[in-house]
Amino acid sequence: MKIALFGGSFDPPHRGHVALVRLAISRLHLDRLLVAPVGRQPLKHEATSASFGERMAMSRIAFAGEPLTEVSPMDAPRSDERPNYTIDVVLELKRALAEYDILFCLMGADAWLTIGKWYRAPELLMACDFIVGARPGFDLDQIPEALPPGIRAASEPSDVPGCLLSQLADAAGNRSHLYLLPDLAEDVSATEVRAALSHHIEAQTDPDPVLSPGVANYIRAHRLYGVEPEQTD
Repeated sequence: MKIALFGGSFDPPHRGHVALVRLAISRLHLDRLLVAPVGRQPLKHEATSASFGERMAMSRIAFAGEPLTEVSPMDAPRSDERPNYTIDVVLELKRALAEYDILFCLMGADAWLTIGKWYRAPELLMACDFIVGARPGFDLDQIPEALPPGIRAASEPSDVPGCLLSQLADAAGNRSHLYLLPDLAEDVSATEVRAALSHHIEAQTDPDPVLSPGVANYIRAHRLYGVEPEQTD
């Protein structure tokens, strides 16, 4: 079984997140994809704008009906108030998988560019395979440049159409794989979405809405990001 973990703030979940999930499932022929909103993001010092429960609720709405996709609370806020680290989630998930299962960590290219700063990054990069989605025009040379010291990347012929493949390796001889999706046709930032919402810019007037109608309605109903509920006569 091929399983992918897609972590992140999802504050809010938008069409870019959904597009990445669809592309990863299609290209890698995944059997299961877990969307896991993070309780406390280690590399973001500011608090998320919506609570963990609200982000879980919006994610369930955003990914409802997406085949093979499940929104999971596995990366919920910790009782000891420590930040949530991806390596902890990956190792916990691996313990629950069968020996022949293949685990991937899914992320966008912007998140990948920070991978060298992640907690126990070298160990994480050897713990599972990776799928990284990059929009057209992204500088692909940045992908290996983001690796932490001690991890090297070597390009390999890819047997997955539409993917660029690299083998990652450390000094001890451990190996994993990085599958790059170079044609993610979405350029959406959750930061920009929140800014637009806080300035009362109606995201749903776009012919191809950034937010699903259900997520937009949830935001209005719960007055998130400075949005006021619709007025009724």
